[in-house]
Amino acid sequence: MKLHPKPNASRRQFLQGAAALGAAAALPRLAFSRQGSSAPEQKEVRLGFVAVESCAAIVIGHEKRIFAKHGITTTLSKENGWAAARDKLVSGENIGSHLKYAQPVGAAVGVSGSPKTALVAPFTLSRNGSVFMVERSLGSRISFDPKSWKTVADELKQKGEAFTIALPLPFGWHGMMYRHFLANGGIHADRDLKLITLPPAQMIQNMKVGTMQACCMVEPWGARGVGDQITVIAMYGHEMWPHHPVKSFGFTQAFADANPRTVRALLRGLHEAAVWCDDPKNHEELARILATPSYINTPEKYILPTLRGEFDWGTGRTEKRPEMAISFSRNTWPDEQQASWFLANFRRWGMIEGAPDYAGVSKSVSRSDIYAEAMKEAGVKPEMPSGAPIRLWDGTVFEAAKAEEYAKSFAIHSLKG
Repeated sequence: MKLHPKPNASRRQFLQGAAALGAAAALPRLAFSRQGSSAPEQKEVRLGFVAVESCAAIVIGHEKRIFAKHGITTTLSKENGWAAARDKLVSGENIGSHLKYAQPVGAAVGVSGSPKTALVAPFTLSRNGSVFMVERSLGSRISFDPKSWKTVADELKQKGEAFTIALPLPFGWHGMMYRHFLANGGIHADRDLKLITLPPAQMIQNMKVGTMQACCMVEPWGARGVGDQITVIAMYGHEMWPHHPVKSFGFTQAFADANPRTVRALLRGLHEAAVWCDDPKNHEELARILATPSYINTPEKYILPTLRGEFDWGTGRTEKRPEMAISFSRNTWPDEQQASWFLANFRRWGMIEGAPDYAGVSKSVSRSDIYAEAMKEAGVKPEMPSGAPIRLWDGTVFEAAKAEEYAKSFAIHSLKG
C-alpha cells in the first residue's frame, strides 16, 4: 500500500487555500452532465484519513481495489488529527478526506472565527461507534447522570484544579453532545471546565498520565481504554442519539465542481466498500486490516467486538446489540437536517454570531444531488432520511424548520448576536 508522507501544512498555506476556495465558490457551479466521457477526470487521487474505525470504507476501498474498479487509483495519507485532515484537503494535498461530520458545516460559516471555506460532504461515512470515557478511578462516581459530573468538578475546583475533558475537535459531534449533556447538570462546559483538543490515538495515553479526567472519541479507542484498564465508559453515543452521524467524506467545492465524474466514482466506491464492511462475514478480516500500523495500529481484539456491537462499560456491565454497532452503509445519504443541527449548536455555544442561513448552508454542504446521481449510476436505491425530528435521550427534540428557536431555547448557552 502506498502511504503518502505527512508534511505539515503551514498556517499561511491554509489561509491561502481558504482564500482561493472562497473565490472559487463565487464562480458559477458547473453542471453535471452525462455527455462525453464517463471516465473520471482524475484517475490518480490521494485521500486522507484519521486512525479511527470510521475510516473503514476508505481503507477497504483502497485495499480491495474497489476504487480501482471505478477507474480511480488511490494513495492514502494517514493524518494525525482532524485539523490536519481539513488543512490538507483545503491545501489540495488530498483531494478527498475522512472528516468529522461537523467540519464541512463549520467551514461554511467560519466556526469559532476560522476562515470560511467551501467544502462539500456528499457521503456519510459512519454512524454510531462513539464513546464518552472517564478515568478508571472515577468510574464509581461519574455516570450517565450529569449531576455526578458536577459533584466531581466542584470538588476539584475547591482544590484549585480544573476538571479537564479532551475533545477530538472543539466543535465536533462529541463536543456538542458533551456540552449539551453537562448543561443538563448545571455545568457550562466552556466556562466551568477545561476543554482541550487531542488526536484520538493520543487520548488513552494522556488519560493514563493524568492529563485529563474525561475524553470522547470513536472506537476502537473506547474498547482500548477499557481493555487496558485505564478508563471506563460513562455512556456510549448510541445511548444519547441512536445512529448519530459521526464522519463524512468531503471535498473542496472547487474540486467537486471541476471533477464531478471523479467525485461520483469515489462515492460509488465508498458505497461498495461500506457494504463490504458491514457484512458480518467480513468483520474478522476488516479488524485484521484496520489493526495494522498503516491504519489504526491497535490490536484486533479491541476492534472486532466494536464491529459486532459488543459493548463493555468497564464497570462489569456488558451488552451485545449488533443493531447499535458502528455502521458504514446505514443511511449514507448526507442529511441536511443533521447538518442544521450542528449549525444550531454552533449558534447556541457562541461559535458563530447571529442566525446562519440554516437551510442554505445545509443544502450547499450536504450536496445530496451529487450523492443521488452517484447512487443512481451504481444502480443503488439508497435509504433516504426520514425527515422525522431528531430526538435525544433527554427528550430534547430538534426540527430543522425550527433551528433558530432550538438554539435559543436553553438556559445555559453562549449566544452571540
